[in-house]
Amino acid sequence: MKRILIALALLLTCACGKIVSPSGGDDVTGYVNIFAYNTMRIYYLWADEISDQLSAWKMNEEPVAKVKSLRYKDTRGNEIDHWTELYENFDDFYGVVSGNRLSYGFEYKLFYADQAKSRIVAVVTFTYAGSPARAAGLQRGQCIVKVNGQAMTPDNYQEISLNELRGGEHVTLTLLDGTEMTLAAAQLYEDPMLETRVFDCGGKPVGYLHYTSFTLDSCGDLIRVCKEFKDQGVRELILDLRYNNGGYAFTEELFASMLAPEADVAAGHILTTEVFNSRITKELGKQETPFRTEFTIESDGQKHTFDTREANLGIDRLYAIVDSGSASASESLLCELYPYLDITLVGGQTRGKYCSGLMIRAEKWYETNADELGDEAKGIDFVKGWGIYVMYSRFADKDGVTRCMPDGLKPDRAVADDPSDGYALGDPRETMLAATLALAGYPAAAPSAAPRSLAPAPVALPSDRPAARVAIANSL
Repeated sequence: MKRILIALALLLTCACGKIVSPSGGDDVTGYVNIFAYNTMRIYYLWADEISDQLSAWKMNEEPVAKVKSLRYKDTRGNEIDHWTELYENFDDFYGVVSGNRLSYGFEYKLFYADQAKSRIVAVVTFTYAGSPARAAGLQRGQCIVKVNGQAMTPDNYQEISLNELRGGEHVTLTLLDGTEMTLAAAQLYEDPMLETRVFDCGGKPVGYLHYTSFTLDSCGDLIRVCKEFKDQGVRELILDLRYNNGGYAFTEELFASMLAPEADVAAGHILTTEVFNSRITKELGKQETPFRTEFTIESDGQKHTFDTREANLGIDRLYAIVDSGSASASESLLCELYPYLDITLVGGQTRGKYCSGLMIRAEKWYETNADELGDEAKGIDFVKGWGIYVMYSRFADKDGVTRCMPDGLKPDRAVADDPSDGYALGDPRETMLAATLALAGYPAAAPSAAPRSLAPAPVALPSDRPAARVAIANSL
């Protein structure tokens, strides 16, 4: 793909002769700052807007906090960039994006449990196949009221969610009915192909795919599922992206080639355009990515080739189930397909993450730029494990329009997600799917089961999962 290949070349060559390496002292702080400063100065989408702050960067500052403080804000001080982040343990972030990580294998939404908003609970949204959570019997809709014996409050829930539900090797969950469940984390591929079905909507086959992440490992499965839908005569598709925080642009564009009209794909019409900072724009000029059907990528030292020519669905209509958990690559896919498809959004407003980022490992950066760094190249021995996810471009459709900027895509039919409604994902009675199927002409579903949600009606808290649209194939 033109955009990814140029981005790869850019990372390896753009900075040649332009590396700034002020002495930071022979310690981790100094060498991490050199890495973070240069990657922000060269690649950051808003580097022009924060040029004065970049010039004032001191190499003895705490680097994680420094990067966060520099994220672009509007004239009133409101943070525009919520996503650029420097990581001391970059593998943790990379594992989330790639889907390969140490995990309990379940996802959840956080809710206030009382009107006073003094208690917070986690309601399970789904579990991954082959995961410790599924093996233990954890199910969608179950309510976690304590984690390792501790109730969650507004003061501690972020730490508990990050370090105990998403981190650690063992966790004990206390459910609403008093049941305790202990899980041991396992190295797991969190397979994003959660559920596929075909529904008979008055004699019309309508496909359903619940897809949770644009991982590289799911490319082959996406092609397989689209071929299966095509064989079954599917011309309308329900794409469930409500828990999809994004992933790789490569996977997104491969998927788009199977959803867009076949004639537009064959003609190589433009799928997406991108906006960069002035430095990158000068290097690259205008960037447009056309539709294509042949995809090649190198990941973890292996070359992978995919062909989508026989998998284009030729769909007439796309229904997308979305909410605040739909972000980044999910939003990009929909934004870029709007000029080509009849799209109906069901659910809630999406996240509004309209940027692509680069994942860059500090060790790789020092290795690549050793000649320009001179004596500072020894920093490679100090930065092991560090990396940055830096916003690199703003994605747009073929006409340069970014529909999800600044606050996300608004639904055509507003429906709240209720993981406690008593039904599994893919069940036609599940709240959001039932509303979507009704639009597609599915017969009215049976009355809902008694919900298991807490009283009073819970209020969802923002997702703590990172949203990502990775503009290159590998973590460099």
